[in-house]
Amino acid sequence: MSEISCRICHRAPAVNVRFHGHQGMLVMMRFSHADGPFCRDCGLAVYRDMSAETLVRGWWGPFSLFAAAFVLVLNAVRRGKVARLPAPERGRNERTLEPGKPLLDRTAAYGLLVPALLLVFVGWSLANGG
Repeated sequence: MSEISCRICHRAPAVNVRFHGHQGMLVMMRFSHADGPFCRDCGLAVYRDMSAETLVRGWWGPFSLFAAAFVLVLNAVRRGKVARLPAPERGRNERTLEPGKPLLDRTAAYGLLVPALLLVFVGWSLANGG
C-alpha cells in the first residue's frame, strides 16, 4: 500500500483535509475551499492563507458573522491534522509552499476586531437603553 503524497509538492507524508474560506458581503456570502492531500508545510500554508482571508473578508454581512466564526473554528480543528505530521521527506520536486507567519502574527488578525467591536457596540447600546 503506497503512502499518499501532497497535491502541491508531491512529498509524503500527507493527509486528506479540506480547508474553507468565507467572504461576507452585505446581502450575499461566498464560500471557498481547498482540498488535500497536503503535507505539513503546504497544509499549514493553505490553512493560514484561507483563514487570513476569512479574518479580513468574512464578517461583512449579518449571517456572515456566524459563518466566518464557524469556518475559522473548523479550519483550526483541521489544522491539527496537518500540524501533527512529521516534516515532509525530500523528493524530486522541491516546489513547496512556505507556511509563513502564524495566523495571529499576520496583519489579517486585525480582522478579529470587527466582531469584537460589534459585541462592544451591542453591549454598550443595550446598557444605555438602546
